[in-house]
Amino acid sequence: MPSNTAIIIDPYNDFLHPRGKLNGLLADSLKETDTITHLKELVTAARLHKIPIYYGLHQQCKAGFIAGWNHATPLQKARKRMWRFRKGVGGWISMRVLSQVWRMEMWLFRSIGLAGLSFHSTDLDYQLRQRDITNLVMGGLTSNTCLESTARYAYEFGYHVTMLKDTTAGFTKEQKDAATEIVWPLFAHEVKRVGEWIKTL
Repeated sequence: MPSNTAIIIDPYNDFLHPRGKLNGLLADSLKETDTITHLKELVTAARLHKIPIYYGLHQQCKAGFIAGWNHATPLQKARKRMWRFRKGVGGWISMRVLSQVWRMEMWLFRSIGLAGLSFHSTDLDYQLRQRDITNLVMGGLTSNTCLESTARYAYEFGYHVTMLKDTTAGFTKEQKDAATEIVWPLFAHEVKRVGEWIKTL
């Protein structure tokens, strides 16, 4: 049983598809980092080496989203207004990254929290510990929000965390660079490019 797993955060159409509702805000960063190509490399290598893949997904936007909430943030209200991460459309895994979702990868979980914390209010930690997985290799979106917050949880829970800095993007170059070059090295055990990680397999 592998001790490694790959966790990919929010590879949603709304981020990665050219017509995605947030793609325009990420486009420069996605292009500069060649994020989609490197996410594909991560997925291909994990499958080749039989490393499990977990997809940490934002709560999808659907009827009743934040209904009755008295303290919704401006960002949450914008998600509802613009139907960002709409169930079955922008809120589904991008086939630009995956040719298909393999049956062995159907350990999908959706964060019911809205901050993208994939360990919070999910069974991710339980699933990993049941499989004796101790080393997490992480990529996805966005670099300084959902990906980083999930990685910080992983660190606090005692996992060995490897961050892949060319499998992510930010809403600005400055946000992405601050995450990958300044913040991630403060808590992650390793910060690498996906090619460097693949050479260790």
